[in-house]
Amino acid sequence: MKKFRFQLLHRWLIERFAPCRAADVGGGKGLLTRLLLESGWDAVVIDPISQSLPARYKDIEAGRVRVAESERVPRIDAHFEPSMARRFDLLVGMHAHGCNAMLIDAAAQYGCGFVLFPCCVIDEPFYPRLGVHWLESVLDYALWQGHTVYPFRLKFKGQNIGFCAPGRCEIKR
Repeated sequence: MKKFRFQLLHRWLIERFAPCRAADVGGGKGLLTRLLLESGWDAVVIDPISQSLPARYKDIEAGRVRVAESERVPRIDAHFEPSMARRFDLLVGMHAHGCNAMLIDAAAQYGCGFVLFPCCVIDEPFYPRLGVHWLESVLDYALWQGHTVYPFRLKFKGQNIGFCAPGRCEIKR
């Protein structure tokens, strides 16, 4: 199921949150952003490396999906800075190297929500204590910053445990 991680996260997001202004931090080629845009969200990729959408991808239900060469998604080709959060309702970090703590801090400062899959400690401002998993350290940090967090798991291979704090995002009932 690793090939479907963006679709699984997209499905999870649209089932739980009303459409909002979302930033896909470290969003790479922008597949999650494309899926969110198709679902009526106002979504943007924030990534320092400019990349094009994939020419095709495998979809859970539709099989192979082709993407027109001319198709683009909104992007900010830069490293995430906390002040960027002021224009978004939700910050999404599926593989946001060096941004986990920054996303949590920005969400606390600007009142937006976040969804994180903390996968790596690369370029983060702190490291887990000996014997403590990185995921637990980041979760503790979010709690220390005053966020109410909700853990969840998606069904794909790899780091599939995440947590979210809704902030001002509208939760679907």
